[in-house]
Amino acid sequence: MSPADPGRRPAPPASAPRSRPARLWGPPPWLWLTLGLFAVQVPLLVDWLVWAAARSDTQHGRSPAMLTVVALTLMRLLPMVFLLAGALSVVPPQPRTWWVERRFQLKPPAHEPDGTPHVYDQMRRLLTDRAPGTELRVSVRRDLLARVYPGGWRTTRVGVFSPLVSLWQRDREAAEAVLLHEIGHLRYGEQYVAGLGSPFTGLVRAWPYVFAVFGLLPVALLFAAGNATAPLMSAQIVLVVLSVPKTLLIVVSALWSAELTADRYAAGTAVRTAQQRALNALTQSPRDTLARLYHPPVRLRLWFIARTEQPVAQLLLVLLWPAAVLAENLLDLFGAALAYRLLGDSSADDATTKAVSLAREQLTSGPTWWAMLVALAVWPLLASLWPRLWGWRGRAVGTLSPAVYATSALLPVLILILGLLPAVPKPGEPSQADSRVPDATAAPAAGGSTAAGPTLPTPCPSPSKPAAPARPEGLPSFDTPRRPDTTGSAAPTDTPKRSFRTLRVASVEPLSGSLTQAQDIADRLAHAHWTLSPDGTLTTQDADLPELRTTAVHDGTRLLHGERTRTTDVSTTTTWVDARLHPQAGHTARLDLIRAATGITHAVVSCREFDSTVTAAARLTLQLEEK
Repeated sequence: MSPADPGRRPAPPASAPRSRPARLWGPPPWLWLTLGLFAVQVPLLVDWLVWAAARSDTQHGRSPAMLTVVALTLMRLLPMVFLLAGALSVVPPQPRTWWVERRFQLKPPAHEPDGTPHVYDQMRRLLTDRAPGTELRVSVRRDLLARVYPGGWRTTRVGVFSPLVSLWQRDREAAEAVLLHEIGHLRYGEQYVAGLGSPFTGLVRAWPYVFAVFGLLPVALLFAAGNATAPLMSAQIVLVVLSVPKTLLIVVSALWSAELTADRYAAGTAVRTAQQRALNALTQSPRDTLARLYHPPVRLRLWFIARTEQPVAQLLLVLLWPAAVLAENLLDLFGAALAYRLLGDSSADDATTKAVSLAREQLTSGPTWWAMLVALAVWPLLASLWPRLWGWRGRAVGTLSPAVYATSALLPVLILILGLLPAVPKPGEPSQADSRVPDATAAPAAGGSTAAGPTLPTPCPSPSKPAAPARPEGLPSFDTPRRPDTTGSAAPTDTPKRSFRTLRVASVEPLSGSLTQAQDIADRLAHAHWTLSPDGTLTTQDADLPELRTTAVHDGTRLLHGERTRTTDVSTTTTWVDARLHPQAGHTARLDLIRAATGITHAVVSCREFDSTVTAAARLTLQLEEK
């Protein structure tokens, strides 16, 4: 021990024999996997931008309901924007380095604050010994202890702040444990995705403000417009509220896993009691509330470093991120069931069945669980090569038990098996394997024959056209004028033929069904051409609308109604349209439309009858221009 470095524990030489194989230093790099999974969703972001551009052309996004849907969609896509920016900051890292050092006032250590240069020299020697090539930068700020960040393609920097200098002079072993924790991040290349300027920490810090602007504000607009209780909007509100913990679960668990892995490295190289003192000093340093979110609680870290070699701690280290993914899937399941229920087209049991079916499909068709399983399978082969990718030349510290690691891999295996298993029919519902001939051993129905022998097969039902549906209940309509206008409908032959074209769709509000169905109608009407005949009928050839007949006229405003029923061998669909045509200044007019369509299907497949009823309704406002 040199006089200049009192109290320092010497590091063992790099060639020292190891007591155990160093293949598995820790869990798979969940932070990098999270970044990759967000990156594969970038095409969704591109599709949304194309959709938003198309909506702006026809100016659909004016109603509170439409604004809300756009805002909620944007909020669900913002995490991808953050992490895409993080991926771009990895290649190249220099812009992030410049921003971090400017933001946190980090500079090369020129001299000590108190004129004693040995403190920074001792820190530099520790970094050179444990992580050769790592550069030291210092700052006079007092809100942090130390953080890693990239200095270039193959260069890493550790930023040291004023409280760590004070801790070094007061308790050097504890301060060394802080630096060793930061060095522990370097084995996984986490300086490129974590540390100062990290997109993950930036996402966590910005999320409360994002939620306030893109979540709470649109919901407030809905309440102000009186649309918050609409079934579609209620379902959207549920989904956006659940999107907050869902987004944070994945990102925060990946950050916690990285922090605990770095703690494990420090626990194997620093004095154990010194690391405990360092964590206690961390609780006394000034830290904002959001910073506590992307770092594990100090109590959990103290519990973990005291049990790093025990199976329960190792299992926590590997399964922390997969458990968060599972929790996200359960939130998806709960949210989908509640959303289906709020839409009002399903009973509680049916809503749960639909949600479970959707969750099973997402488990097997989505990339998350498959990517997790592949990562756990190949990590034992890549664990020794991964640190070299980031220029790590330090020794191995702490390995995972192979039995614990193999046990943790069972979680994604079981989840994928559950997703691939065939669906179990509900009680009383026949399965696909049911025979067309009933079981001969079944008990006869009341009043039936009790003679022995096989029961006659039940006749297979035949397809039939269902009856025309009734008009949906609760569908709004336009007010009837106070008295007829004799200059309009009473004298239709005096009304000249007029032609219009749609200038723009001013608003779209779904009343029933999905938003996509309402948008499809708006798209058809965006460039429609209209003809108002002398007999008071309004027709268009560019949209799926029935002929509209004038029912009343008052002060030039026409009320119109149309109804049409179409049938096939197995279905019947009726469309109702109520409209109000209001003349405006110049050669323009406003057309208010309420369109509803109900389709009933009666099909027979494998001698099983299937009946379904679907209703879609929307209210639209169009600005027309007379030709």
